[in-house]
Amino acid sequence: MLPATAKRSVLTTAEVAVLGDANAMTVAKQCDEFERYVKAHPEEYRDQTNPPKRIAEIKTMFGDRDATKLKSSEIEDWLHKIQEERDLANATINKMRDTFSMIFKHGKRKDLVNVNPAADVPLHDVGAGIVERILSVDEEKRLREVLQRKIDSHDSIKQPELRKHAIHRLLEFEISLKSGMRRSEQYNLQWGDVDFDRHIMRLRKTKNGKPRNAYMIDDVAVALRQLCDLDLERRDRSGSEPNRSPKDVVFAKADNKKWWQAALDLAKIQNYRWHDNRHTFCSRLVQAGVHLKVVQEAAGHASIASTMRYAHFAPSQVVDAMAVLNAKR
Repeated sequence: MLPATAKRSVLTTAEVAVLGDANAMTVAKQCDEFERYVKAHPEEYRDQTNPPKRIAEIKTMFGDRDATKLKSSEIEDWLHKIQEERDLANATINKMRDTFSMIFKHGKRKDLVNVNPAADVPLHDVGAGIVERILSVDEEKRLREVLQRKIDSHDSIKQPELRKHAIHRLLEFEISLKSGMRRSEQYNLQWGDVDFDRHIMRLRKTKNGKPRNAYMIDDVAVALRQLCDLDLERRDRSGSEPNRSPKDVVFAKADNKKWWQAALDLAKIQNYRWHDNRHTFCSRLVQAGVHLKVVQEAAGHASIASTMRYAHFAPSQVVDAMAVLNAKR
């Protein structure tokens, strides 16, 4: 049997028997079904780029196989092979394995198959994972100085646009640090959802897919008004790739990776991510004695368990509470 792709070898008679007949439920059919579902549910799969890429790769390798006869060992061997060939991280291989499993899970939901060989493929060890970091007062000072120097380096007369964008970066950081919004929540925020009178920002795209409110302290309100005064808009990437962002999006940039890392390097701050602004936000509230239920509401945590991670940052609260046991004097 001739190969379906350049990556597949010529099949023997025995291998053809393993593949099954033309009417079998193939992996390709399942891939197509799952990809349609992913594209039709952007609120569930906000990343519309990487899942389809992984699905396409799985389809290329196993597409003509009978899905009910695919073995866990074959999937595991393939993942091991591509990891060695491309020097992929364990986390990347786990994502490919998870996509494989989701294809079969979806197939089971749609009564296409009743098996999931990918579920038995072990996950690769990724170690302790990403360590949450809290920004110290000194680090914040150095970071603000770096961002301010960038602003001062552009003349307001000769380089007004460059200066505006430099100011924009400082305001992005200010709002992130003092609102606790996740990156996607912040950069999808629209002016129509900013309510200065009620001091709230309505977030439509959140981690769990449900809208929530982010709360606006005075410093955040001032930063937002300054952003509005800058009057910057998101630009098209190119003539063939227009900007698809809403017209009234608050932030003129949808991606801060380059300038953010450059600023961290200049401020000599290591192992700190944009998402750690959110951890800093939560821990500072707890340190200030704010009740954990209030912190939960401010951060938009689905459960108090997520907020409890920050409880150890306020030992004074525990001591003050235990003071009821002191002897009366």
